[in-house]
Amino acid sequence: MKEVIKTLNHYPMYYHAYYDTLMATVDVDQRKNDVMTVVKKLKLDGTKALNVLTIGCGNGKSDEPFIDNLLANYLNISYTAVEPVADELTKFEQLVKNKGDQWNNVTFDFRAITIEEYLEMNERKQFGMIIAAHSAYHFKDVECTILDLYNCLDKGGILFTRMDDGAWEKLSVKVGEYYTDPGYNCIGTRAIEDIINSRLTTVRYGSIKRELWLDVTECFDEESQVGSHIIDFLTQIYNFREIAKPEIKKQILEYMRDECCKKEENKVLFSKDEKDLFIFRD
Repeated sequence: MKEVIKTLNHYPMYYHAYYDTLMATVDVDQRKNDVMTVVKKLKLDGTKALNVLTIGCGNGKSDEPFIDNLLANYLNISYTAVEPVADELTKFEQLVKNKGDQWNNVTFDFRAITIEEYLEMNERKQFGMIIAAHSAYHFKDVECTILDLYNCLDKGGILFTRMDDGAWEKLSVKVGEYYTDPGYNCIGTRAIEDIINSRLTTVRYGSIKRELWLDVTECFDEESQVGSHIIDFLTQIYNFREIAKPEIKKQILEYMRDECCKKEENKVLFSKDEKDLFIFRD
């Protein structure tokens, strides 16, 4: 039987702090180029106001390339940001202030609530683009929420998701064999693709994958605090080294080392690939 635990979902400030640390290793330019590619696929009237919904946006840094690219194609944008951690939204608001006149044609609506709470408000506003970057892990019902979001799209719009892929997805699924948290889903890209292929069978979608590597050498040093933090984030389990039973910890770390990593000289590199899916509303 799986053990019920509290994942990082219950420690949002800790989660966001280490998310920012790990994401600092991401190839930002590649992400920006990939976002530009997706935005160009929108089939909407650029002379009309564009409604955008972003979910689990955190401090807004991941949204920055979306806003910049959308402004190159749309005169006016209404940007609804749904993020349950109020402190992160405050950082997003500061980012907006820092951007000044660059984002002058964007009207922001910040909501410190969950996506389920937002959808339950029954506003049923339609959107030309919906962004769910690394947020589906926290949906109460992934399938229902993805379908609801797709139904909120304007014709010609895009539902964009970004999820763990490759070895990171494999590790998440492995952790899910031992632990469960009602507020967190141990899933990756395949879970979203399965929903599309089973429930949105006639819908077009495309994908872009980025191969990323993270130095996790210190994860295998029991005395390393940095290694502990990295393991916590990769497994999404707070204080993993302390709460995991010895035999389970051993199995997960060996799986991570043998199935999810490669050795490069004296380093152990973890494959933390991610994949963007863009789902069209024709």
